[in-house]
Amino acid sequence: MTARHAHHLAGEPGGPRRNRGDRRDTGAGQRALTTAPLVESKAVWTVPRQPAALTAFKVTGVAVSGALFVSLLVRIAVGLSAGTSAWLVLPAFLLGYFFADLVSGTVHWFCDTFFEEDTPVIGKIVIRPFRDHHVHPQRITCYRFIEQDTTNFFLMLPPLAVAFWIGAPWPESVGALFWCCCLLGLATGSFGTNLFHKWAHERKPPVAVRWLQRSGLILMPERHRRHHTDHSRGFCVTTGWLNPLLDALRFFPRVEHIVRFLQR
Repeated sequence: MTARHAHHLAGEPGGPRRNRGDRRDTGAGQRALTTAPLVESKAVWTVPRQPAALTAFKVTGVAVSGALFVSLLVRIAVGLSAGTSAWLVLPAFLLGYFFADLVSGTVHWFCDTFFEEDTPVIGKIVIRPFRDHHVHPQRITCYRFIEQDTTNFFLMLPPLAVAFWIGAPWPESVGALFWCCCLLGLATGSFGTNLFHKWAHERKPPVAVRWLQRSGLILMPERHRRHHTDHSRGFCVTTGWLNPLLDALRFFPRVEHIVRFLQR
């Protein structure tokens, strides 16, 4: 993953380097931070050119991961046609979809909170893009799919490949069907996370996308705006379903407090 491909199962890049004083600062700096618009001008800056070899590699990865996803979907359908209980398909799928939202928030929070942009290895290719996104939130809309939205396809390759290798789900196996439907939901959310995040920043997303946003099936711009006005909340960027609960519990700040306490 390169600096401009700052996208992960956890969701897209999150923001500028945050020090421990960011949330306590009530001066002009904090006011400027919390009033930053979700949409900014695209002028001047241009998308860096992606090497052809990297594009070819990404296309291959997306194709393989997509093929494994379709294969899993077909095997689930075959299992259902064989009489395996169908009632658990939707709950299992939603469980996986929820988990994708949680993972997107966890990775987003981690990259916003820990390490620095000059940290060896991960600083430039992982941390910096997340921090830059808060400084230039609209740049995310300038990239093509193959330039920015493919990382999660690679992250989902191992579990999809394992499911394919063992031939799961097996006919009349309720447990295997349940976990394969969870995997299907996780893959669906993971594949879409970066696109959902990008669409939340679009001024005029496609009509179908806007319908999905209004229905709450994918990340809503209004829901995501809360993160760009307060960088300590609203980390989940697949659907944002978990943000109200996690924010109410102050889940990520509490986890951060525990981690920093253990680092002493």
